[in-house]
Amino acid sequence: MYLIRLQRHQQPRPPYHELRQKRVLDSGYRSIGQVANLFVDEDMELHFVDMAKSGLMGLGTKHHLVPVEAIVSEDAGSITLALDQQAVESAPAYTNPHAELDEELQRATLEHYLHS
Repeated sequence: MYLIRLQRHQQPRPPYHELRQKRVLDSGYRSIGQVANLFVDEDMELHFVDMAKSGLMGLGTKHHLVPVEAIVSEDAGSITLALDQQAVESAPAYTNPHAELDEELQRATLEHYLHS
């Protein structure tokens, strides 16, 4: 499936809306990162969020894709996942948050979460 990263002025199709910059909470309600990017198909259907986690003193930021199906709730400042921190952080890393998603990374990410 061909997915594109939404530009800052674009919004995904409802029921989702602007999720970027929201805190990401795991299933234990621990803050594990922040939504950096949204990835949609040609119909603007949201498929993945890019969760960014900063390293020590903001260095070494890591990006992990999270399938939209893992989002269980959303409020004004955060989204909560049905996944724990370990499941997200052990997912394949997304090394270039400004690049398009290749199908191999999408497949590997979905397979990882199916087995978590």
